[in-house]
Amino acid sequence: MVFFFLLGVVGFATYGLSDGEGALVLASIISGVFFACFLILFAIYWIGYLLKGHAIWQAERQAESDGASMGQQPED
Repeated sequence: MVFFFLLGVVGFATYGLSDGEGALVLASIISGVFFACFLILFAIYWIGYLLKGHAIWQAERQAESDGASMGQQPED
């Protein structure tokens, strides 16, 4: 993810430094592709992070409800 971000920044810098018309088009396309890859990987990472948190929350909730349904009393 970081690799694609850095490549996008390099492509954007190349876009700013290039002189020819063809180089501008090529640099903007490459930069756009790398940033798109970065955004896709960033979204996948955060969806996975949220799903992991949800699974942990769901497991904790299930454990709490299993303990209460089995008639176990909390120890004093």
